[in-house]
Amino acid sequence: MSEQDWKKTDAFRNTEIPTLLLIAVGAACVAAAWFFYTNRHTSEQGPRAFVMKPEYYDISPVRTVGKKLGTMGMACGDCHSDPTDQDPRTAPEIHNKVVLKHGSNNRCFNCHNNGKRDFFAANGGGQIPFSKVETLCAKCHGPTYRDWQRGTHGRRNGYWDKTAGEQKNLVCIACHDPHSPAFKPMKAAPAPLKHNTPGETH
Repeated sequence: MSEQDWKKTDAFRNTEIPTLLLIAVGAACVAAAWFFYTNRHTSEQGPRAFVMKPEYYDISPVRTVGKKLGTMGMACGDCHSDPTDQDPRTAPEIHNKVVLKHGSNNRCFNCHNNGKRDFFAANGGGQIPFSKVETLCAKCHGPTYRDWQRGTHGRRNGYWDKTAGEQKNLVCIACHDPHSPAFKPMKAAPAPLKHNTPGETH
């Protein structure tokens, strides 16, 4: 090799970017381009959408809530006008079908106003309208009522962003049968499917 050729080679070797680094970067770019080009034709274009069954996001109440305190389409006050000492469950057929399994609360007039049957019983003999049934439950279930107000108990429908629309809490009796309030166990929705990217193993 001539002295001139040796100087050219030596000068190239002393550059700031070594030749092998340039080759490695070029190869990496080619490999990345090939990977993205070949994968754009595959049938999978990212994670598959998780399809949730409608029953898991159904917002309808568990129980139907009427607009008045009554049964069989009649308000309680349509038949009752005077207070009574009788246990309503021993009276007409319409009452003896009621199964009361509400913990230690085993007396009808703890919740139903004895004098004004279209109302619930407030403390001290007062009246709670049907439209405020949650305040009846709050008489005994204070912490649960607090959590219900905050939206951590029960179900709140509507918008997370209150500027986009209203939020509405379902009342207690939309989920709980007031005579037998223990909630039946629910089957949880399945976990989302895990997506495997090409070449990934588990």
